Amino acid sequence: MTARSTGQTSKAAAETWAHEQLKKGIIPTEKNITFSKFSENFWIWDTCTYVKNRRRRGANISQTYTERMRGLLIHHILPHFKDKKLQKIKSRTIENWLDELSMKKKGTGELISPTTVNRCLTCLKIMLKEAVRLDYLLKSPADGIKQFRESPKKKSILTMVEVRALFQYDRIKEVWGGDLKHYTANLLAATSGMRLGEVQALQIQNVHPEYVSVNYNWDYKYGLKEPKWRSYRNIPIPTKTRKYLYDLIITSPFQEPDDFIFYGVDRKIPIWGKHVLTILYNALEIIGVSPDQRKERNITFHSWRHFYNTMLRASGIHDAKLRLLTGHRSEQMTDRYTTFNLEDFRDVLQIQENMFNMGHIPNFHTSIDSSL
Repeated sequence: MTARSTGQTSKAAAETWAHEQLKKGIIPTEKNITFSKFSENFWIWDTCTYVKNRRRRGANISQTYTERMRGLLIHHILPHFKDKKLQKIKSRTIENWLDELSMKKKGTGELISPTTVNRCLTCLKIMLKEAVRLDYLLKSPADGIKQFRESPKKKSILTMVEVRALFQYDRIKEVWGGDLKHYTANLLAATSGMRLGEVQALQIQNVHPEYVSVNYNWDYKYGLKEPKWRSYRNIPIPTKTRKYLYDLIITSPFQEPDDFIFYGVDRKIPIWGKHVLTILYNALEIIGVSPDQRKERNITFHSWRHFYNTMLRASGIHDAKLRLLTGHRSEQMTDRYTTFNLEDFRDVLQIQENMFNMGHIPNFHTSIDSSL
């Protein structure tokens, strides 16, 4: 918009004046751009202005995230808005689109989930806010539009009896097919709360006598990346976990500091995530958790993270300390946890030792933090 004084004395009056001028065509403008034209490069990693600005400013934004948002744009947003001019998109236009989207069916015949609808709304809100920043709009029509209520499937965790059945040493051959790599990957997740990608990315140099360092996350498409939310951290590990990690290191054909503990077909790629799930689900079936029970209880590899969180909370570990260990995003969490002092986590180590050496079993009637 060409710069000129509105002659108004308040922001509200200035916005009203500007809207009227635009309607009358008095202000020269290039704002008749369609949504399709505006969005043609949006969310594309190397060409999107918004993405490039975020990256330059050090924002935590990944290629996987931008690809996911681009997919939402292509499949759910563009079909409705592509021919509309940005100036013609109103709040009621967006509300109508959301109502239609909530009734849309997937290929399976099921309705699109409220979570997907909300992600689409978030995607659109970001884009329209960027349109305001670029002076295509005076105000985003998506402001004030509320998200749909979500009803996520409740996450369950394994019982302590099931956990001990999985990690019983004399049943490694029976339960895990003698595969120490997968046994240890799951043991590490259960005793550290690490995400699957963080376990895959663990390198020899990240394993210390009493703790592991989380410095990377493995992305199946883009390889080594920083941890989610840049949650670099050190996590104490019990004796049992340390023993099996060192056993893997000693027997590994790859001995460089940056070699993966859980290497895959070669030293450059760790074990495949889907294979990790397959082996875990097979082990669960062997100890008596059938596929139907597993699905009903929503048990996945990520359940280890919930197990770890629940285990420590039930044992009295303060939430602020737990956030440091799990790398859960919060206002209290520092950008990078660099002042690790093992003495501050002796209580956590003791709980871990008890848990995995047939010690005290705490009361697990504790709510699970679904945001982990």
